[in-house]
Amino acid sequence: MKPLIVVCTDFSPCSDIALQRASDITKRDETRVFLIHVFDPKRVRGPAALAPTDVDRQAWDEESMHHLRDARNRYFSHLPDTDVQYDAVPSSHPSMEICRIAKETKASLIVVGSHGRTGMVRRLLGSVAESTVRHAPCSVYVVRDQPVGSPT
Repeated sequence: MKPLIVVCTDFSPCSDIALQRASDITKRDETRVFLIHVFDPKRVRGPAALAPTDVDRQAWDEESMHHLRDARNRYFSHLPDTDVQYDAVPSSHPSMEICRIAKETKASLIVVGSHGRTGMVRRLLGSVAESTVRHAPCSVYVVRDQPVGSPT
């Protein structure tokens, strides 16, 4: 069986770079791919920033699945022999969910983007990439949004 790469996306430009790197790896190494979008259901907002309803969560899930299909088509459609699955997963702990999925699927690699936040912003928001590296059951390829030393 071909090795599996778990590719994480939050649909940001940084994630687009990570998706492109994963596509390059897949083309070179003939891997299977599992695209995932892990989102915190508590951060899904309803109208006027009210608490989200089940309808809001369902709409968010459908929109996420639409974006995942688009990512699959954009980055992997030129690889017709590649098995590409995708899913949107609600979790208030994205890095732990990513690691759980990688373990359950016996992934050989996780590809995740890093926005490169530092200082107080990173302390407040945390780093999904950093936590994933610490807890992953396999190797993690962290793709930076900006090369080190480039202007932001």
